[in-house]
Amino acid sequence: MSFKGVVLILGAGPRVGGSVASKFASSGYKVALVARNLSEGFSAEGYLNIQADLSDPKIVPSIFQTVKEAFSVPNIVVFNGANRLTTPHDDPLSAPLGTINAARTVGFDSAYIAAQQALQGFRMLPTSTPTAFIYTGNTLNQIAIPGVMPFALGKVAAAMLVEYAANAYGKDGYRFYFVDERKPDGRPAGLQIDGDAHADMFWTLAHEPKQSKWLVTFTKDGGRQAFVGVDFDGNDRHSYDDQFGR
Repeated sequence: MSFKGVVLILGAGPRVGGSVASKFASSGYKVALVARNLSEGFSAEGYLNIQADLSDPKIVPSIFQTVKEAFSVPNIVVFNGANRLTTPHDDPLSAPLGTINAARTVGFDSAYIAAQQALQGFRMLPTSTPTAFIYTGNTLNQIAIPGVMPFALGKVAAAMLVEYAANAYGKDGYRFYFVDERKPDGRPAGLQIDGDAHADMFWTLAHEPKQSKWLVTFTKDGGRQAFVGVDFDGNDRHSYDDQFGR
């Protein structure tokens, strides 16, 4: 099988990370995985495993350098890192600043450095090479679901990062996406996200001929569909306004 490129998956868990790795590897991509619990070196599948903690954004450039030295410049970068820190549902401002910073550092700061590094690499590649930065998002950039404000702040900031990047660099062929799996009725997939569905969607986005809409909401069986932000009970922002008498 001919060499197609390099996919770098930051925050590579067994579901999304594992499925994306398998999908791209089976189509000729070299795969690099980054997570805290990986053993350094090459796996039996030929993946490059990099042990790293995304709570330290300063390590991100060295990750890209390691991948470049082992394979080549990554042309597809998937950011799947997150720190799901919570608060009581009725007391979001109870979180100390340290908790906010801890969630934001993984969800946004490291993602920001990764996007910078990805763009630098994209500009080194031939224009015929497909390039994409794909952030595994959720509905929290569209609605304030109670109890997860620290976690949500990173997602909101990351969505804005992706929107700015898509607007600025999409015309040059460097694509940026914020991807959010939903249930068929539009509710969040939550902990029921499907790894294979993510892999299929990421593959499609990575090989689009040009930048499409940066916000990608999709379902496991229905593919890409436009959804508004709703919580797990199907409430949207208008429902919250009604609930609180606004």
